[in-house]
Amino acid sequence: MALAPAGPPGGEPGSEYGAYLRTFRRRIVESLRYPPAARRQGLKGTVQLEIFIKPDGAISAVSITGSSSHPLLDEAALQAVRSLAPQPFPAGLVPRLLRVRLPVVFDLQ
Repeated sequence: MALAPAGPPGGEPGSEYGAYLRTFRRRIVESLRYPPAARRQGLKGTVQLEIFIKPDGAISAVSITGSSSHPLLDEAALQAVRSLAPQPFPAGLVPRLLRVRLPVVFDLQ
């Protein structure tokens, strides 16, 4: 299981948040758990998430914008994000509401 790779750094509006978002993505991967029942059934798929991060670094909302077609995987992706503690913005970054769209890939490799 993994997150799909991020786009190229720099140049885009908000690109100064790239390092913060890479850390955020890593934290999701570390908290992600492949549901044992899904593993036994050989389920795999990609869950598209939309996540809102408040200026204090807390998750204000997370929703599925594209299902994996497997409720077990969809719920595991949501739970991984919901379980994260707030991640304050580092010095030098203006705290603001961020909307992040991330694909979470579940694969049995």
